[in-house]
Amino acid sequence: MHLDNLADMALFVQIIDSGSLSAAGRHLGLPKATVSRRLALMEQRLGAPLIYRSTRALAPTDFGQRYFQRVQPIVRDAIRAQSEAKSEHARPSGLIRMSAPNAFGQIVLAQILFSFLEQHPGVRIDLRLSDDRVSLVSNGFDLAIRTGPLEDSELVSRRIAAIPMRLVASPAYLAVHGTPLDPAELVDHQSILTRPDLDHWQIGKHIVRPRWNMSTGSMLVSRDALLQHMGIGLLPAFLADPAIKEGKLTPLMLQHALNSEEVSALWARNQTPSLAVSALVNYLVESAISCKSADLWKPS
Repeated sequence: MHLDNLADMALFVQIIDSGSLSAAGRHLGLPKATVSRRLALMEQRLGAPLIYRSTRALAPTDFGQRYFQRVQPIVRDAIRAQSEAKSEHARPSGLIRMSAPNAFGQIVLAQILFSFLEQHPGVRIDLRLSDDRVSLVSNGFDLAIRTGPLEDSELVSRRIAAIPMRLVASPAYLAVHGTPLDPAELVDHQSILTRPDLDHWQIGKHIVRPRWNMSTGSMLVSRDALLQHMGIGLLPAFLADPAIKEGKLTPLMLQHALNSEEVSALWARNQTPSLAVSALVNYLVESAISCKSADLWKPS
């Protein structure tokens, strides 16, 4: 590959990231006319238009979007390699775009990120909280934190910790419907799920498929549903334990062991993690190991 091609790839990625030729030119220190001319030559060489242009906005063509998804990781790796080669002892720096689940992000992860940024002032974090399993590549994320089983083989994963789970219901619900003492009795109760595919509970040696009346899509909403006396459900300890301590939820099946929820860090297989991403993943693992409260999480 000719070096000019890599420079043009970087130019194209910057145009898409900036949203306009003028903004890309300002970022790269180039006149708009130069950016436009290089883009036109690039399209001529590739034999297809990359961008739809108008007086007000621009957008990638279908070919341009596919090309962007292919070359963006190449450009990022080249920029990172150049930056990291400047010093063997370079400090972690730069922007980390990351995704994490809502409840875990708000209650556990945020505090760890605050501490990490205090120790690494050269790092910036763009945190997006969502319970959807977003695509890292197409959404431009450097890192994702996920809980539960992993499915995407295109991602590299590193296990960070395991979150203890609690089977709980409100005292008011149990007063009306009774307290199940055996796993087999759970099928006779109303249940709350976070996702429809999580429709089986491992209670000790028993696998229970509860009769659920709501799947919430959010652990926070599941907690609120249980506090509203809607049934029995599984919650991570960091959500359940404060409500248990206040007497708003009652733990069930204490004589049986419950599976923990795995927490993993993931990044694209074709991307080399930056120093900042590697430092953050290591920090998350160290935080899990040093965490003294099993109410939050425990190391895997």
